Amino acid sequence: MLKFKFLLAISLAIGVSILQAQNTTEHGYRYIHHSKNGGPKPQRGEAILGNVDVYIGNFLLSSSKKNPGGVYRYDIPAATEEVSHYPPLMDAALLMSKGDSLTIFQKVDDNMRQYLPPTEKEQKEIRFEIVLLEIVTLEQKDAANRAIESAIQPIAQKVQAKAKAYSAGLLKNELNAFPSGLKMIVEEIGNGPTVQEGEALQVHYYGCLKDGTPFDNSFIRRQPLQFPAGSGQMIAGFDEGVLHLNHGARAYLFIPPNLGYGDQDAANGTIPANSELIFFIEIF
Repeated sequence: MLKFKFLLAISLAIGVSILQAQNTTEHGYRYIHHSKNGGPKPQRGEAILGNVDVYIGNFLLSSSKKNPGGVYRYDIPAATEEVSHYPPLMDAALLMSKGDSLTIFQKVDDNMRQYLPPTEKEQKEIRFEIVLLEIVTLEQKDAANRAIESAIQPIAQKVQAKAKAYSAGLLKNELNAFPSGLKMIVEEIGNGPTVQEGEALQVHYYGCLKDGTPFDNSFIRRQPLQFPAGSGQMIAGFDEGVLHLNHGARAYLFIPPNLGYGDQDAANGTIPANSELIFFIEIF
C-alpha cells in the first residue's frame, strides 16, 4: 500500500509538471510559471524591471546581470499601439506579478539560427528565465521619461553640434579614416580591453543624420543595445567601429551609406536612402 501511494504521488507530480510545461500564451509561446505571488499584474503601456537570462540549450546568450544596475527593463506596448510582432517578453510580462518567476520558450527560426553559436545550431528553442522585480506604472513612467529626456539633452546637443561641424568640414584634423570609408573620432579611449569579435557587447548610442536630425537612441530606453560584436547583426559601419575601440570608450562613428543602409530607407522612413549616419556610442 505504501509503495502504491508513493508511485501514485510520483505519477501525480509528473502529471502536474507536464501540464505546467504545456501551458501556452495567447501568441503561442510555451511557458512554465514557477512561482505565483498573486499580486497585481502589469498592464499594457506599463513596464517591468526584472532579472532576465536568455539561453540556447545550456549556452547563455545574454544576462541582465551584465547590465548597468543589474536589471532588464521591458516597456510593454500600450493597447493603442500597433504591434506587428508579439515578443515572448511581452506575453510573459502580462502573466506575472511582482516576485513571480517564469520560463518562456521561443522557437528558433532560420533567421535566428544563423546567429547561434556553432555548438547550438540544432537547438529548437530559445529559453528566457525571468524574475519580475518591479512594475513601473504609467505615472512612474511619465515622471521617469521627463527625467531621462532632461538628462539626455546634453548628449543630443553635443551630437548635433558635432554633426553640424562635420557637415561644415571643420573636423578634418580630428577624424580617423579607415580604408572601408568609416571615419571615427574617439572622445574617451576607455580603460578596458579592446572589443573582440564575437563577444557579447553592450553599447549605448545616439544616432542622427549628417544634418543633425536624430533618428534613434538607446538612452531614452534606459537600456544599452546588446549584440555579439562583429557578427553582422548591426550595419557594417557600426560593427566595424566597435572593433576599433576599448571597453569604456566613447566615440563618434561617421558611417557612409555603403556601410549603413545603402539605397534603402530605414527606421520607418526616418533614415532616407543613401544617408550618411553619425553615431555617438558608449561601450560598457
